Amino acid sequence: MRIERSGATLVLLFATFFASRLCAADAEPGGWSSVASPAPARTPFLIDFTATTFVGDGLRFNNPYRLATVLGSNAQSLSRTASYADVGAAVSIGNPTLASHGIAVRASLALEGVPQTVLTPSYLLLRRFGAWGAYGRAGVPVVLSPDTTWGIEVAAGALWFARAGIGLAAEVVGDVFYGAGTREVATPAYPVLSAQWGLWLSWEAMR
Repeated sequence: MRIERSGATLVLLFATFFASRLCAADAEPGGWSSVASPAPARTPFLIDFTATTFVGDGLRFNNPYRLATVLGSNAQSLSRTASYADVGAAVSIGNPTLASHGIAVRASLALEGVPQTVLTPSYLLLRRFGAWGAYGRAGVPVVLSPDTTWGIEVAAGALWFARAGIGLAAEVVGDVFYGAGTREVATPAYPVLSAQWGLWLSWEAMR
């Protein structure tokens, strides 16, 4: 009888000790717990595929020969460039509540005067504010015809979305193109300031 009582006492003591250890583990950070801690919330990101189409016109400074309309006092001052069409595509990734970053490719074709084609890969920074949006670009335009040359381009634009993926866009573009050397200047630079407007078509996927 004493042996049975002693065994029951040992079992009771062991059970009490084990229960106290379980309670202590639950109270400690990272300890044992019967309820799993919630997983940290994953920040969603947005993938935005874009197609654009614009028409535009511009002003060329510094030696604008062979252009349609001279606006300055002579042919070496200010002239209007040829009107042009611009089509492009872009993809950007980012937090939907913040700015997104991406790559854009534009192709511009002259609609009058000397045929000219310009291809411009650029970095894209985009931010949407509900039905409105704003963006900036910085890239390297490459003139493919009639003569091959290159330059530097920066642009800023504003967006208004009539529907979720259909918007109207207006954009101001500044370029500096480098031409063939002359007797006076080894590498002449030709600044161009343009304005264009058109459609912005967007397809978004949340991940």
